[in-house]
Amino acid sequence: MPNLWKAKEMSIILKDMLNLSYMRSIILSLLCIVIQGCNSQKKDLSKITFTEKYDTFFGDIPNEYREGSSLIDYNLYDVYHTESEILLNFNGVDLSGYRDKKGEFGTNYVSFEFSKKDKTLACYHIALFYNKNINKLIEAIKSKIGKPVYVPSPFEGDTLPDAFLWEDKTSFYTLSGVTQNQANFIVFKKNDLTVRNQMLSAGNFQYYGDYLYHLEKNNLQKNVFSYKNFVDYNTKEGNDFYIDDYRKP
Repeated sequence: MPNLWKAKEMSIILKDMLNLSYMRSIILSLLCIVIQGCNSQKKDLSKITFTEKYDTFFGDIPNEYREGSSLIDYNLYDVYHTESEILLNFNGVDLSGYRDKKGEFGTNYVSFEFSKKDKTLACYHIALFYNKNINKLIEAIKSKIGKPVYVPSPFEGDTLPDAFLWEDKTSFYTLSGVTQNQANFIVFKKNDLTVRNQMLSAGNFQYYGDYLYHLEKNNLQKNVFSYKNFVDYNTKEGNDFYIDDYRKP
């Protein structure tokens, strides 16, 4: 009889151990699901601070190195490209999508430019081939930052502007091609003159770049010498192209 009781006790103990092991397995599985869910949460590009490092930025988000494709200087910056929906978000607006077939030319993407020197993020560029949310993006930027500081005049025959420029304490935000088949949203670190001079030295935003250069050259502050002051100054000097392009933001 004692041996029989011992056998029963051992059976109960083993059963309890198996149940405990099963419960542990379930708990571990649930933890893995939760962790995976956290890792796949969408990132909000509006929270970029330009202190992010390449080594820790992407985690398990798929991305591709694009050699020689920097918008700034391919000798100074490495570019990483992704079409992941996890990263194509700005202040609550989903910027993912595609024009014809996902994965082919015409799929929205975001590219990030990291300094070769210290691996710190300096700029990101979102190409919107499918831009159904462009108006929502504009409203989201306004909600986060406020009115644009510069709006070029619409193209001849258009009633709506094609480009906008915003700035806050850390960054410039340029949006162009709003009325075209492809829009481009570029955000970059404002105190990096290499980046700023490249992005604001030509195209839609050259005149605002000229304004910033004028401020620095003459040791002026924006709160006492606005862009409109700059336009009026140049008009008096006989440079009418600034006033011809001027549109109140």
